Amino acid sequence: MRNFKKLLIPAIVLVALIGAYFIITNLPEPENNDTDNTSRVERPQIFNFDKSELSEILIEKENEVMQFRYVTVQVEEETTDANGKVVKEKVERSVWQAVKPEGMNVNSSSIDTIAWNANSLKAEKLIEENPSNLAEFGLDKPAKLTFTMKDGTKYILHVGAKTPTGGAYYAKSANDTAVYTIGEYEAERFLRTKLELLITDLYDKEYVVDDFTAIKFSRKGTLVFDAYAEKATSWWLNYPIKSEASYSNISVIADSLAQIQLVKYVEENANDLSKYGLKDPAYIFEYKLGGKEYKLCLGSKEQESGNFYAVLNDGNLVFTLPSSSFVFLDKPIEEMVTSFVHLANIKDISEMRVTIDGRTDIAKINVDSEDDENSTYEFNGTILYESKDEDEDYISLFKKYYQGAIGLMVDKIVLDVQPQLVNPEVVIEYTTHTGEKTVVELVPTPDGVSFYAFKNGEYTGMTLRQKQLTDERNNGLRVSYPKLADALKEKK
Repeated sequence: MRNFKKLLIPAIVLVALIGAYFIITNLPEPENNDTDNTSRVERPQIFNFDKSELSEILIEKENEVMQFRYVTVQVEEETTDANGKVVKEKVERSVWQAVKPEGMNVNSSSIDTIAWNANSLKAEKLIEENPSNLAEFGLDKPAKLTFTMKDGTKYILHVGAKTPTGGAYYAKSANDTAVYTIGEYEAERFLRTKLELLITDLYDKEYVVDDFTAIKFSRKGTLVFDAYAEKATSWWLNYPIKSEASYSNISVIADSLAQIQLVKYVEENANDLSKYGLKDPAYIFEYKLGGKEYKLCLGSKEQESGNFYAVLNDGNLVFTLPSSSFVFLDKPIEEMVTSFVHLANIKDISEMRVTIDGRTDIAKINVDSEDDENSTYEFNGTILYESKDEDEDYISLFKKYYQGAIGLMVDKIVLDVQPQLVNPEVVIEYTTHTGEKTVVELVPTPDGVSFYAFKNGEYTGMTLRQKQLTDERNNGLRVSYPKLADALKEKK
């Protein structure tokens, strides 16, 4: 009996489930009465015009009037012809230009956004058909936008206050008494200020590093360096010393200045630049780019974003620039100077004399750029031939010795001393194939740690560590010389 009950209960449950299934599947189809669809009200259409027929936009606000016209202009563009050659040609482009205020450098795409928002503008909802008091919606003194078509037809939008709950603004068409709400996104694009509609490019065209010919940088009222481009990949310093500049580090600065983009405009006709740290700017760049002279001043940082306040060419239009574009601002001057006291290409040198430790070693060099097999190297009378396999190891030691001579690296720029050229510990004299001579002389500093570097009898402003002469990794002269000299003795 107990087993029978165990079997009976599941059977009853199964029958109940089957019965429920048939009841549900045979219920009549519900009427097409989608409550979601019936309750969904079509958003009222405020404007519906063809954007391509739009010719002007007039924006009138309490203290600002802006007028923009859609025009066709010719611009120069670079294209690639069938032969793969880059050529410049004139093409026509339709853009928005400012009529008022005159000379406004407007961002055409921003005005286009306003036009797109307006041409098929829909309301969020109807607020009141015939309001008796427009002031309660901020529509007694609204922002007024007039969209004029090519045929003269005008569509006029009034934008009022933000709704108490946020997320929308009150608005109405000038030809309609009804007040609606429109989305916050659309409304705030209609309400953009002049500063929000300016183009954010710092220059009128794109530039690259090679377009710079001079850069001067001041930090906290003190000139850090003054550099000029001798040619595309060669920069030289006029200040603080006359020396070749570090091309890689100068090009980082030039590239940042060329590529920089404004974040936003902050204030036009600023009377008090001190609140932006721009009365006495922390950093000043004066540079020549594309044949034009520029002066870019960086002040304090915006508290929220950390971006720099800036002005261009001593103007009073304040804007912000990303601080990430200026990671080099506090770099020491040593990084702007070439790394070496005198870097001489071995192909250009015919003779090198090194006086050190009471002896003078004479190296004569003849590098054939056309055929390396014809190159020869002579050290203290022993000639090595590139064409002889047995000389290969000796030539390698000779080149390391040469690298030790030219590889004297700058440690610091020291300008507050006037050392005398007396008792130099090392003298290196280079003679080029054209007969030009350069003499590098190293005079020990009083602390015995470094050398003052002289070139052609004048202090360069550079110092270098004395331990470089014994640096194994950099083929220091006191390391590379004995290796070469001992090997040549064995050769003989």
